[in-house]
Amino acid sequence: MRDNKIVQALFVCASHTTEGKMNPGMNSTNAPELINVRGIVSSGVGKSKLFTGIPWVRRQFIDKLGINPYPGTFNVTVLPEDRKGLNVIKNTKGVEIVPEDENFCAANSFPALVNGRIRGAVIIPLVPCYPQAKLEIISAEHIKGSLSLKDGDLVNIEIRL
Repeated sequence: MRDNKIVQALFVCASHTTEGKMNPGMNSTNAPELINVRGIVSSGVGKSKLFTGIPWVRRQFIDKLGINPYPGTFNVTVLPEDRKGLNVIKNTKGVEIVPEDENFCAANSFPALVNGRIRGAVIIPLVPCYPQAKLEIISAEHIKGSLSLKDGDLVNIEIRL
């Protein structure tokens, strides 16, 4: 139960949703449809496996993104020279993960490809205190293991807006 409280603390926010519809082939910021960012593999705090295991979260990942997530997220710190692209992503409406519990916040998500090989989705929690350079990626696969990556390795992430 204590771990559940920690997960809730990580994702707590005021209710926040984004409204509006986009024209086919366009996005809300006229951003390019594909963004590439590079980053350094890093370990998280180890609590996202609890978050990805919550039934309503897992169901939305499967229904909205087509991903039955491996427990946890793959964490990347985006390189300073690629953070402009990351800001474009953060200011673009993605596939929204809608909280079914008021103790959690919404998140935007975008289909992604890690190192040209592993399909997943970038998850951006809609909280003001979320680290600016951090990306969390879910996938049906254990990304680190499947790509033989370790903390400190450089990766390329292709994100579809």
